[in-house]
Order: sequence, then C-alpha cells, then structure tokens
Amino acid sequence: MIVGAGPAGMSAAVNARVRNKSVALVSRRFTSPSLARAPAIHNYLGVEGVSGSELYKRFLEHARRSEAQLIESDVIGIYDMGGYFSALASAGDISARAVVIATGAVQSASIPGESTLVGSGVSYCATCDGPLYRGKRVVVLGYTAAAREEANFLAEICSEVTYVDLQRGKMGDGPSLADSIRVVTGKVLSIRGETIATHVQLEEESIPADGVFVIRESIPIERLLDGLTIADGAIAVDREMATSVPGVFAAGDCTGRPWQVAKAVGEGLAAGLSAARHVDRLAAAARIV
Repeated sequence: MIVGAGPAGMSAAVNARVRNKSVALVSRRFTSPSLARAPAIHNYLGVEGVSGSELYKRFLEHARRSEAQLIESDVIGIYDMGGYFSALASAGDISARAVVIATGAVQSASIPGESTLVGSGVSYCATCDGPLYRGKRVVVLGYTAAAREEANFLAEICSEVTYVDLQRGKMGDGPSLADSIRVVTGKVLSIRGETIATHVQLEEESIPADGVFVIRESIPIERLLDGLTIADGAIAVDREMATSVPGVFAAGDCTGRPWQVAKAVGEGLAAGLSAARHVDRLAAAARIV
C-alpha cells in the first residue's frame, strides 16, 4: 500500500509493479497542488521546461498503465497487525504486507488542543466520523479545497456547519459551499474543551461546536502510524527508505529537503523496490515455516 499520489508515490507504485507486486495507491485525490503551481520545471533531467501539471499528468498515466490499483480515499490511520498492516480509510479498510508513506511534507497537529482532543470531538475525516455528529453543531477548519466537499457532506446531516476558511479566500478548484454553511475567516488560536471539544477559538470569536473537523492535505504524521521516528521535521529513513517501523518505508517531501521532483521520484523508486523485497522476504519465511 502506498499512501500519497505525488511524484514519490507514483514512482513507488510503478516500481513495485515492475517487481510484480499488487499495489494499492491511496490518495485523497489524484492531483499535486505543489506541481500544479509550477509553470515550468527546469531541473528534472531529460524533460526541461515541462509544466508541473503536464508532468503530473504523465506520472498519473504511467501509474495507471502499470495496473496499480488507484483508490481515492482518506487514510485516517495505519495499524501494525503483526505480519501485515491495516489502514482505516474512508473507502474501507485496506490491508497490505508493506507500506510506503509518500504524503508530502510532514504536517503535525499544530493547533493548541488538537492532539489531546483527537477522537474526543476532533476528527480528520467527515466521511468516516460525520455520522457521529448527526443533528449537531460542527466546525470545519478548511486548509484545502477538498475541505469544502467535506463541509457540504456535513451540511446534509448536521444541524449547523461553520466553515473556517484557512485558504484566505483562495478557493481554487473544488465545489462551492452550500448556502446553509456559515463562512468565517481568521486565525485559529485553539480548540477548546476539557475532555471533549466544545469550542474553536479564533482571534475575533469563539465558535461553539460538538465536533471539529481539521481538513489538511494530509493528517498529522503522528496520528497516521505509531512508532515513526521524526527528525528535523521529517520522517527518518535509511538508504533503503526504511523507517523505524519494520515493513514501512517513506519517500518524497515527507523525508525532508530538498523538496524537488527528481528527489521524490528517486526516493519513490527506492521505496517501492524495498517494499517489494520486504514482501518477498515475508513470503520466503512463510514457505520455510
């Protein structure tokens, strides 16, 4: 299973498929906002001057031709089950013998109160947890265009939805918000509550809430998988792109600078091959037993 469909994730998928492994490539959406912002890329060997959007299109077409299974879904958590991993995803549970994390630059639970209230009113997926707040008040902290889709879903089942626009009015691609949704702007100071979330505190106001949905490009890495070592704001890996969790590899921006396409593609290749070798070792051990 590869989590993230940027250049690193695509490269990992293609190279694991070259080794004849079944591959689930899972991503909230199959786009790359960072590449889309690049009008021309001049430092990727052999394709000088190509636009970021065109290069991503080529990556995606290659991944599809490799016959990797592309799954559009949020991944909420990955759990080590002993010999395999199980991912809790909005599209349903996904199991794999090895995992490649390629979620982009590491994001952390940066809002005061966020990490302590996860599972107690704070969530990262409306599709997964929205039904828990049917008929209740929720606040959506929207860092991405995808957050508007989450907010619209919640508006269908919740009594009141407040959308905090943290894109600062840069709406980008994605749906418009439903008319029933209240939209506010301002810096988020904290998520408040003693044992459960009760308020979102902005600079200008305090918004009561039964649930708070924090929608970023990816969920905080410390919530994704227990046991990962983070160093200097990035996932620590060795030369084979192995993390501190056996069977889990990482590639691309999440492993640190330089944040460049060429580096991401190369690390994705290494991670995909390492994950394939890990699966082979597990299969060999099972035959011996």
